[in-house]
Amino acid sequence: MYRRHKHEEDDESHERWLISYADFITLLFAFFVVMYATSTINLNKYRALSSSVVSAFQGEMGGTGQPQNSTPGLPAPGLQPSGIQPQKGQNPGAVMKPLPLSYLYQEKKQRDLEKIRAMGQQLSNTLANWIEQKQVTVYLSDLGVEMDISNSLLFQNNQAVLTPQASQVLHIISAQLKNEYRTIQIEGHSDKHLFSGTPEAESKRWALTATQAARVAATLVSDGIAAKRLSALGLAETRPVSSSDNSLAQSLNSRITLRILSAESSEQLTSNLANRQEISPAEAPATPDLSVTPVTLPAAIIEKTTRQP
Repeated sequence: MYRRHKHEEDDESHERWLISYADFITLLFAFFVVMYATSTINLNKYRALSSSVVSAFQGEMGGTGQPQNSTPGLPAPGLQPSGIQPQKGQNPGAVMKPLPLSYLYQEKKQRDLEKIRAMGQQLSNTLANWIEQKQVTVYLSDLGVEMDISNSLLFQNNQAVLTPQASQVLHIISAQLKNEYRTIQIEGHSDKHLFSGTPEAESKRWALTATQAARVAATLVSDGIAAKRLSALGLAETRPVSSSDNSLAQSLNSRITLRILSAESSEQLTSNLANRQEISPAEAPATPDLSVTPVTLPAAIIEKTTRQP
């Protein structure tokens, strides 16, 4: 009787891990290829995207959301740049004007300006009580947001000692600016009549405004604002807001100005520091030698001269 022989099972291979390892290496290679592809900017695709954005915002939209008199999927015609004509048999809408970098820069500047304006409005709302008392004023300038804070609110008797209300005001300001990551300039100002009639009055005004600006900066740092974002400067009476001599004008001139710079102003300030060029002293010009060098005449000329009567 025929009996079926049992086949012995093959020994388990000890190299099966190589298959999993090879699959892992393949996936890892594919991952790096994808990462490299996404990190490379394709100018053609960027221009196509810019053209689509231009056609979407400048073209006349029909009822279906597509530009009128255009083929679906193609930009609106008539936007090709001057000097570039479509080739024969080519759809006029296929040649598009790419989105200029100046447009992107203006869009970025406009968004930052909107953020600056919103931040200034928020600061004005938070400091409304002191604004009503004419002790704080918030401005929107070309550089960003500026706040003028009266010295009578921050300091005691024209000194660099903070008042009890100063900590509250500066804490509110630092809480608003802590997460802005913007450059903040602090300027100390005084009136020209301060310390008048005392010896070295001008030097005292310079020293006082610089010390007051530094004290405000130190308070903001203690409230959590990074020190590298701050700069303190004392300007004495060089930038008054009023030229009158009455007491109101003197109180307006004695102030602390906090200036929160916009992104454009901060970039200009950083670029000015980065583009500095050192000027080395010029070499001293060589001094000409004025000493008289004796001239030796040939012997024939000397002999001929001596023979003449």
